[in-house]
Amino acid sequence: MTTTKSLQEALKEVLKDDDKVSKYEARVLRELILADGKVSEDEKRFLHQALEKGHLDEEAFRILSDLLKRAEMK
Repeated sequence: MTTTKSLQEALKEVLKDDDKVSKYEARVLRELILADGKVSEDEKRFLHQALEKGHLDEEAFRILSDLLKRAEMK
């Protein structure tokens, strides 16, 4: 299974209950992304899509956008 597919499945799972990603759920997504120690191009695309779709609460948006910003600076 690819990382992007497992991230998509994880996002689908966290959206299932209330259609929003909380800060705790965002932390889980962040840990999945950072599990191998880097943020791949596929993971960056996933983050862009997640941020654009607007299913994140304020803290989740901050957590995932900070991760994306740091990844794009490298």
